[in-house]
Amino acid sequence: MKLVKLNGDDMKLVEKARLLLEKRGSDISGVSAGVLTVGGEEFYGLCIDAKTATVGMCAEFSAVGAMVTAGERKISTMVAVTRREDGYAILPPCGKCRDLARAFGDPYVILQTGGSVRDAAKVRVSGLVPYPWDGAPAR
Repeated sequence: MKLVKLNGDDMKLVEKARLLLEKRGSDISGVSAGVLTVGGEEFYGLCIDAKTATVGMCAEFSAVGAMVTAGERKISTMVAVTRREDGYAILPPCGKCRDLARAFGDPYVILQTGGSVRDAAKVRVSGLVPYPWDGAPAR
C-alpha cells in the first residue's frame, strides 16, 4: 500500500467534513464524509443510523448520493470523520464504502495513520481493495 502525503485540497476536505459533523451531527449522525470530484467539486454527507437493523446509511453513501444527484461521476478523494472525546478522528472506509468508491474510479481515500488526525495520508482505494467483488482487475 503506497501512502501519499495530503495536499491543501485534502486538508480542506477533512476540515469541511469535520465542520459538517460539528454543525449537523446528532445521535443519529455520528460520522460525516466528504467527496472531492476529479473536476474539483465538493460534496458532503452524514451517516444515518436510525437504530434499526434494516435502516442506516454510511456518510460516504450520503456524500456520493449528493455527488451523483448533481451529475458528477468521478471521485478524486474521499474522507470520513467521527467525533472523539478529544476532538475527532478520520475513519477508514468500511467494506461497502470501499466498494462504492471503486464504482466511481480509483479515488484516494484519506486514512489516519497514527494517534492524531495530523497523522494522515491517502491511498488509492485499489490499494485497500485490490480484487473487488465483481472480479474486475484493479484500475
